[in-house]
Amino acid sequence: EQKFQLWDDCFSFPDLLVRVERSLSVRLRYEDAGGVTQVLQAERDFAELLQHEVDHLEGILAIDRAIDRNSWCLRSEYAGVQA
Repeated sequence: EQKFQLWDDCFSFPDLLVRVERSLSVRLRYEDAGGVTQVLQAERDFAELLQHEVDHLEGILAIDRAIDRNSWCLRSEYAGVQA
């Protein structure tokens, strides 16, 4: 329910940052190697990482989640803004 925004980066596009919105916490249900259903609750950084990686499994990249058309920048541009 609670969301936050961040500049996401990805090895798929090493020089590109994309502003995305993610959930602050997630609950992930999966089957372990033995076929037993497990549930993992994650928050903050770990929740964001899981959302990013699950997106990859579903064929979704950060660029597909851009908040709007102004939500892109090169890493060099971002570094210049932060200096």
